[in-house]
Formats: sequence, structure tokens, C-alpha cells
Amino acid sequence: MSRFTKPVGVVVALMLFFPFTARLYSQDLNAAIKLTKSEQFALAASMFKQLIQQTPSNGDIYYYYGRNCLEKYNSDTMNVSFQEKSDSAKAIFELGIKQDPTNPLNFVGLGGLEMINKDLAGAKVEFDKAQALLPSKANKTIKMLPERQAKILIQIAESYVIAGVKDTAIAFSYLRNAEKLDKKNPELYIVRGDVYFYLLNDGSKAISCYNIAQGLDPKSPEAKLRVGQLWLRARQYTTALNYYQEVVKMDSTFAPAYRELGSLLARAGRPEEAKKNFAKFLELSRNTAARKQYVNTLIELKDYKEAINQLNMILKVDDSDNDVNRALAYSYYETQRYDSGLFYIHKFITNSKPEKVRSLDYTYYGRLLAKTKQDSLATEQLMKAYSLDTTKVELVSEAALCYTRVKKYDKAKEHYELKIATKKGVPMDYYNLGKVYYSLQDYVNADTNLAIFNTLQPEYIPGFAWRARTKSNLDIKDPKGFNTTGYAVPVYEGLIEKTQSDTVKYMKERFESFDYLAFYHYSQWSRDQKLKDEAAKALDNYLRMSIVDPNNEKVVVVKPVIDMLKTKIK
Repeated sequence: MSRFTKPVGVVVALMLFFPFTARLYSQDLNAAIKLTKSEQFALAASMFKQLIQQTPSNGDIYYYYGRNCLEKYNSDTMNVSFQEKSDSAKAIFELGIKQDPTNPLNFVGLGGLEMINKDLAGAKVEFDKAQALLPSKANKTIKMLPERQAKILIQIAESYVIAGVKDTAIAFSYLRNAEKLDKKNPELYIVRGDVYFYLLNDGSKAISCYNIAQGLDPKSPEAKLRVGQLWLRARQYTTALNYYQEVVKMDSTFAPAYRELGSLLARAGRPEEAKKNFAKFLELSRNTAARKQYVNTLIELKDYKEAINQLNMILKVDDSDNDVNRALAYSYYETQRYDSGLFYIHKFITNSKPEKVRSLDYTYYGRLLAKTKQDSLATEQLMKAYSLDTTKVELVSEAALCYTRVKKYDKAKEHYELKIATKKGVPMDYYNLGKVYYSLQDYVNADTNLAIFNTLQPEYIPGFAWRARTKSNLDIKDPKGFNTTGYAVPVYEGLIEKTQSDTVKYMKERFESFDYLAFYHYSQWSRDQKLKDEAAKALDNYLRMSIVDPNNEKVVVVKPVIDMLKTKIK
């Protein structure tokens, strides 16, 4: 894990290039370095360029300018190309060596690049070149202040942290040598703390180092921010929050503190405060990652409307970032603007390399197609999503439902059975599978699946209604069309009992039940008119059916039957 691993994961990668206005920073190297640390990369780059024009032979400027390129990459690894930024940094370091060949720092910069590329041998060559330019017994003619020598060694040690190379013995060796030269350099203890924090996961020793750094430079926000991040990793959220708030009081221009506050407040369910802090982070940093993280927070807080506003602002400035299309598709789906969502998800997938498309992208694509009544196409995308992440078994059910809507019942059956076979099926899968079998007129299997569903969900009325219909289709009728078996009788009688508590809500189910029962009992009486009880039951159900929905066409049809039964029974 490198020092630049962010505590909050990336939801979507977004991009924005903001114009900026010059601020009243003193035009010196320390101010430019501070801007980099505050993640104000564009403004820092402008200042580095101005400083190089003023003093082109100062190698330190080139080193920190190259570091600014790398820090920009580390702040937005999903969206900023490492190759592009490392090439830029390398060119800057090499120019620094050309302009100031006795300055060790740019050799340290080249070594750091080799470290990131995991070329440890190549890194050692560059670090050795840097150390050859330090005073030693072999280099007695080189004059350099101890504080300057310590600074070089600290930068080499920091390269191990940035690259996440866990050869801490060498990193600590550089830091011990630096301490002998300048034990009052706060950066020494920050880097040592970073080794403990990021490479050894030793929070106790890391805090101790950060506290020493804070004591040496009470006005610096870096050490205190690190302690807050450490407490956040330990899930001590209140303590982390206190530290972040102290950082803001200490330096109200230190942008990373607002980002950390925004992330933490979002976790704590304080959305308005989270957005306020992210907006401040954006205002101060004005870099690609800042805008991305602000939109990420809006999406995490389900403020999709504002996310869309921010994303459309991005498109006005730069429409080249394909991930903006992805984020817009997600956000439009969540705000029920399905046509717009479909446009952007199609654009995203069309412009993406296949390996860049995630399961969730195909999921949204499939759901957007389904919402726009393109179910046949939706199934393909939903199953692509499932193939990339087979833990998302609910996608199989969604695909099956799409097949049902376009009446491809064989495909729907296949997918529901696949879902159930995963052992991760839910009761509704049996319900829907039962209805699919019903549509296929396979009433035996329909009955089997609906019976399972009713056992699992005994309060879900539609499940009993569909099973009753299924049972009625299994009934055997004589040549005159009279019901001889009554397989659905107990189910319909149970349905009447279950719907008694809300006769208005379940009017259709009750009408259907009385209709079936009336005809069944009428059939028994018609086949043997000595069965007076059957005639009475038929009449009772016909009358109850008439009361439930007196305007139903069936009531008009059976009225002569009702009158006849009344006469016969009387």
C-alpha cells in the first residue's frame, strides 16, 4: 500500500479542467510546493513554470515540478495516465540535471520513477548518482549544509513510501543517516511515520513520529492530517473527525482536509455537511480528482440531480472523458430519465475498450433497455453483467422477467430454473416460474412451483390466486363441460378466507373465487339433481359473486341461472 491510497473508494472516474485565476501567493518555491501538497496542481504547475523562467539553473524547481506531475497522477489514478505523467516528470528531471548537474535531487526523482516501475536495480543506480554528489570522505571538495544533505536522504526514503516498496530496512537506513545530519527536520518524522503507517501498518509508532513532526512545525497541517487518516483506518471516526477539524482551523487553505472531512461526514450520514466540505475542497484544489470526488460524494449521497448538474458542467468544458458518460447514465437511471440514461450508457460502452466495461455498466444498460421497453435487448446485457459477476444472481431473475414480458416463456423458464439451481433463489422466483409454466400450459409444474411459493410466502394473496387458477386448469370436465373434479375448490375457499380482512382491495380475487365455486357446485347438481345441497351452495356463491361486483358482465350472464336455482330450491 502506498502513501497515496485514498481512504474512500472511487465510484466513478470523472474529469474537469478548470480555468483558474492567479492568487496572492508569493512567487517562490515553498509556495509552489505548498500548492502541490494542497492538491492545487494546475496552479502549482503555473508557478513552477514561472520560477523556471526566473531562475532556469535552479535544479530544485525542476525536481518539485516533476513531483507535482506524479502527485497529480496519484490523486486520480483512474483518470490520469501514469505513462503520460511519468514521461512528463522524467523529461522535467532530465532537464533539471542538464541545467543543474551537481544537484542530487533530480537523480532522486529519476530513481523514484524506477521504484514506481518496480525496477529496484535501476532506482539504486540513480540514488547512487545522487549520493555521489553529497559530501563524503571521497568527495571532500563538495560543500553542502548538513540540512541540505538530510533533505536529499529524506527524499530517497520517501520514494520507497510513494512506490509502496516494503524494503523498510533501506528506507529506515536513509532516515537514520538524515537524522544524524538534521534531527530537527519535521519532514524526516513525517516520512518515518509514513513508513510505519503505509508500509508496516504500525499505527502506534506512526502517531509517535507524526507528533514529533507536529511539535517541530506546529503550523504545518500535514502531520495532523496523517494522524486523522490513521484514526479513520482504525474506525475511530469521532477522533478522526476532531483531527480533520483541527487541520482546517490550523490552515483553512489546505484542501485535502476538506476532502477527508467530506468523506467522513458522508459515512456518518451527514450529507449536507459532507457536500459543503467537498465543495470547499473543489474550490481550493480545482483539480481533476477534486471534481471527480465531489461528484462521487453526490452519487454516494444519492443526490443524483446535483450530480447531473455537475456532470453537464464538465461536458461543457471537456467531452473527451468517457467516464462522464457512465456517471450520467447511472444518474439519469436513478432519476427515472431513462431515455437520457440509455443514450449515455450506449455512448460509454461504444467508446470503451471491452476490458474497461464493468458488470455494473452492463447492469445499468440492461435495466435502461428494460425501462424503455426493449426487453429482448435487455436480456443480453443483463446476462453479460451476470457473466462478469456471478454473485449478482438477481440479474438472472431480471433477464427472465424481460423474457416473460416479450412472451419468450421457454427462455424465461430456463433462466428462472438457472437462478433456483444456484441455491440463491428467492420465493418470487418460484412464483414467477409458476406463472411462466402456466403461460406454457404446463399446469402440473406451475402447480408445483406455486405450492412452494405459497409455503414460503403464506401472506402473499396473488400466489394463492395463481395456484387456484392453475388447479382449475387441471380440472377434468365431462362431455357437457361440467367440472367433475374441483381440484381448485380448497384453494379458492382458502383464498376467500385470506381476503376477508380487505374485501375491497381483493374484490377481483373474491369474485373469481365465488365464480369458480358457484360453477363447480352447479356442475355437481346438474349431474345429479338429487344433490340439493350442491344447488344451494351454487346459489349462495352466485349471489355472493353478484354482491362483490354487481356490474360485472358475468353477473348478467348467470342471472337466469340464479333465478332458476331459486325456483328449484324453493
